[in-house]
Amino acid sequence: MSPPTTPSHRDYRIDWLRGLALATIFINHMPGNRFEFWTPRNFGFSDSAEIFVLLAGVAAGLAFFKKFERGDAFGASRKAVRRAGVLYGAHLLSTVMVIAMFSVVAFALGNSDVYDLIDIRPLIEQPLPGIIGVMSGGLQLGYFNILPMYVVLLLLLPAFLWLARIDVKLMLGASMALYLVANVGKVNMPGFPDASGWYFNPLAWQLIFAVGVALGIMRQRGHYVSWHPLAGTVAALYVVYAFVWVVWSFDGGVSVGLLPEWVDTLAKSNLPLARVAHVLAMAYLLVHSPIWPALQRLGREHWLIKPWRLMGQYSLPVFVFGSLLSMAGYLTLVHTGHNLPLEIALTVGGLAAMVGLASAKDTGIFSAIRLPVRRGAHSNVVAHELIDQPDETTVPLR
Repeated sequence: MSPPTTPSHRDYRIDWLRGLALATIFINHMPGNRFEFWTPRNFGFSDSAEIFVLLAGVAAGLAFFKKFERGDAFGASRKAVRRAGVLYGAHLLSTVMVIAMFSVVAFALGNSDVYDLIDIRPLIEQPLPGIIGVMSGGLQLGYFNILPMYVVLLLLLPAFLWLARIDVKLMLGASMALYLVANVGKVNMPGFPDASGWYFNPLAWQLIFAVGVALGIMRQRGHYVSWHPLAGTVAALYVVYAFVWVVWSFDGGVSVGLLPEWVDTLAKSNLPLARVAHVLAMAYLLVHSPIWPALQRLGREHWLIKPWRLMGQYSLPVFVFGSLLSMAGYLTLVHTGHNLPLEIALTVGGLAAMVGLASAKDTGIFSAIRLPVRRGAHSNVVAHELIDQPDETTVPLR
């Protein structure tokens, strides 16, 4: 059987960025790991989560909007809902697997304190309410709380695309209104069995997703956000300000209390505008920098590109696998104590394993054992990603 190939016109720079985001998520999910201190969240207001959601929105706009424009809104909506179901299943599977991992360690060590590392204890002490909470999304374990947010974003996607077909500005306005409801009105998805809300409030995080959708739609139409010296200067100054503020660890809000809390704070759950502005400023500067065309010139098979590109291309299995690997590393560091050689081994070994999985997927090793997947006219070579980037995307981001 010949291995599957990815069309050369796919803008692999999106996958490259997603792969880097997956790598930093893996590193950050091993608390205390020295490499954690060199990831983007230590140098600005936003981190890999914002990058990933923005790129997911871009890919969603590229993948689904053309069907809406062609009049197949039902087909596009059905595909988005089906993808949400895939993510829901992946979330449940990874949750069950990490609970099993921690339970084995707790039994082997005779120490149930490990359950507290990622908030498993409520599920152990109240199994029935806990199971209901996990199934409904109301109970999310630490470090396993991003996929439920993506499920909600995909369920919102048909409404976004319907509004965007009328006017992209209408979609962004509705998204901003929902964002204000979440932040000003303090509205979140309900938790269960306790009353706390979701860590990643999808009613707030949908804003950065909607911006990504708008950018993806622009690319479908052959447009992009042009460079303007004033906008570039403001973006650069804001990025520098964020760097100084984070590195020097200033107290108080980023505007020193001059702006409302939903702008001023850096608390991640409700995605304050300080974080939104930072990831958009970074994206604007990157796309208009020499780095972006240089990545195109290097080519998709270059050794600086290929490992991260493959990780981003097969993002869902790599994300789930990386999440489990990071928890195994976390348990190892907690049990043995932190030391640099071990942290290097866990980090490098984990990233190599993630690249290995992506490479295996790319060469078709799993083709003989995976379930057959129905492919439509616009399906991607990759059946199960967080969001597909379609093969017919012939225009790069810039």
